[in-house]
This record gives sequence, C-alpha cells and structure tokens, in this order.
Amino acid sequence: MKNFMLMLAAGLMAANSYAQYTDGVFIVNEDWFGHNSSTVNFYSYKTGEMTYRAFQEENEGRTLGNTTQFAAKDANNIYFCSKQNYGETGGRFDVADAKTLKLKHSIATFSASGDTRACFPLNDSKVYVGTTKGVYVYNPTTQEVSGPIEGTSAKEPGLMELAGDKLIVCAQGKGVYVIDTTTDALEKTVDVSTSACALFKVNDDLYVAVNNCTWGTPKPTNTEQFIKLDATTFEPETTTAVPMSCQNSSFAWKKTAPAVDHENEVLYYAPADGGNFISKYDLKSGEFTQEFITLPQGETMYGNVCDLDPNTGNIVVVTFTGYGSQKYYMHIYDKQGEETQDALLLTDNYWFPAMLVFAGPEVPTGVEGVDVVKTVTGVKYVNLAGQVSADPYDGINIVVTTYSDGSHTSVKKNIK
Repeated sequence: MKNFMLMLAAGLMAANSYAQYTDGVFIVNEDWFGHNSSTVNFYSYKTGEMTYRAFQEENEGRTLGNTTQFAAKDANNIYFCSKQNYGETGGRFDVADAKTLKLKHSIATFSASGDTRACFPLNDSKVYVGTTKGVYVYNPTTQEVSGPIEGTSAKEPGLMELAGDKLIVCAQGKGVYVIDTTTDALEKTVDVSTSACALFKVNDDLYVAVNNCTWGTPKPTNTEQFIKLDATTFEPETTTAVPMSCQNSSFAWKKTAPAVDHENEVLYYAPADGGNFISKYDLKSGEFTQEFITLPQGETMYGNVCDLDPNTGNIVVVTFTGYGSQKYYMHIYDKQGEETQDALLLTDNYWFPAMLVFAGPEVPTGVEGVDVVKTVTGVKYVNLAGQVSADPYDGINIVVTTYSDGSHTSVKKNIK
C-alpha cells in the first residue's frame, strides 16, 4: 500500500510540474506594439492571483505574434490568432495545450500572407481560421493547413458561429459567409449589411450587429441594429433598431461581440471605444440600459473587453486609464452590475487588452459506478520527500483518500 501511494503521489506531482491553467480567465493582450510581442495573462479564481505573460512563462524563448486579437479554446487546445508574426519567436497562429499553455504548433504565415483574424475550433481534426486572404482549414491532429476556401477573401473575415453543419462567418463589407463544414466549400454570401460588425449566437438564434459608426461614441444619426438571421437561409429575419449596437472595428479589427447571458437572453457590451460604461440590452423586452455599469472615475474601455463567464455567471471587464498610462484594472460583476470583489490593479505595462477566454474548473477523471454508495475508509498524507503519514505535513501534501470500493483519489494541497 505504501508503494502504491508513493507511486500515486509521484504521478500527481509530475502532472503538476506544469502549471494548470484551469478555473480562471485568460486575458489576451495586444501589448505594446513595436516594443513587445503580444501576451496573455491568467487570473486564477482559486488563488486570486494573476500570472503575467503566461505563454512566455511556459515556453522559454517563444512568444505570441504581433497584435494578438483573438483566441479560442476547446477541450485540448487554445488557439491564438495574431495579425502578424513576431520575428522568429511568435506566429500568426499559435496552438498551445489548453491546460499547460505548452506550445504544440506555430504557423508564421499562411500561404497568401494574410493577417489572421479569428478562428473556430470545430472538432479534433478541424479548426477554421479567418485571415485577410480568406478562410483556411487547420487540422490540429496532423498540423496540416488547407485553403483558403474559394470566395472567402473579405478584408475582415472575423467572428464565426456554427449553425447545424454550416459555419457562419461575419465578413465585414460583404455580410456573412455560409460555409458547408462537410465539404469546406462556400455555399453563399448573405448580404446582411456592409456595416455588419459582429456575429453572435443566443442559444440557437444567430444575430449580426450593425453599426456604421467606426470610431468613438455612436450618434443618433448612426445606424445601430441587431439583425436576427433565419435559421435555415441565414437571410435577415428580424431587424431591430437599438440606441447603441456593438462597436464597429473596421478601422482596426478586434472582437466586439457582446457578452451573452443565454438563460435570460441578455447582452452586455461596451458600445463606445473609450467609453466609461457597459451597456445592457434585453432581447426579450427590448429594454436598453446604456450605463448598466459605470466604471470607476478615470477608467475607460479599450475596445470591448467585457464577457460573461459561463462557469460562474459573472461579468469580467478589463479597463485602462488612457493611452499614455500603464494602469489597467480587472473588475468582476454579477448580473445586477455589482462588483463581487475588489478591482485588481494589474502590474504596470501597456497591456492593451483584446479579449477574454474562460477556463473552467478541473474535471475529475475516472468512471465511478452510479449505483454504488462509497464511504471513506482511509486518508493518508504524502509530502514532497515521499514520506507517508496519517497526519498532514506542513506545506505541500498529496492527500490520498481510499474508499470502500477500493478506489482512490488524490489531491494536491498546501496545508499550513
């Protein structure tokens, strides 16, 4: 039994020799263009601490690319999309392990040298990558790239959503692309609006945000709309004029889609670049609250770094205090607009945040009988020297619990 517990503890220690980026939020940053590569920070809900430049921390000698504006995560990987590569150390498309951030693959440039925009992981063998030269198909298993898909050469093939077996792509200046995911062919381009600036999904409904204000705060004369697309044809079904829509980033592409509360069909977003508020729009009632959240004095939005964590139900917002300042803050609000904890002042740097990616809590592995009632029959503690005790040691312990059915669980704990 002692040897078994030592082996179990050793295995767990090895697994924890790499950082585990779970139960928290990644902050993807453009960072200081012309001086640094882009970066990603990670805030842990468990510890309340921020890991800065986490990708560089886990990959010595490597960086992200230049102006990383988008990232997407699946069960295995996190995919970073940068507008340009950063010399020899960071690609326009970097693939890292979702839990450890260890680099798996880096693409310096796609075949036509297009700037990367957004991506959509479909499954273990297919990720769609939008670039200014078209939409490519990347296979994470073989690391092969095909494309671009004919007819997808919009200047800004940005945000993507899945509808059945169709990939819908927001193509600024053209509307939306409809791509068949079984053939990887463009079926059609739907002329929604030349001012279509964001694509998002609320449960099974697809929406396009329209905004012809390309800088600053929208005026009453601007076109501000949310357009619901037909579920079959993807043509405009319902057009709703709103006081303020999502930001139009056609001058410099970035993610501007709203945070979505699927349960209540509510949107949260920063409609004005440089504004000091977060707005709320209720799709059911049509009620718009411009200043649902008013930021603390001196803080404003750089872009639309506002999203709802599906794991906690809270709204995470990152702010700054101006282009000449290195003061950036992270706030966490509930759905009533109240802060759940004190704001976090980030380490000084010109971060210029781009977006958020959420990491859920660690999911236990192993299959347990659903009809078997288990009881704890024993608990042992293993320290870093491999010593086993019935009582906890000071510091790092591997807590090995034995159950009545003979199964075991092990958890790493810092006991003081």
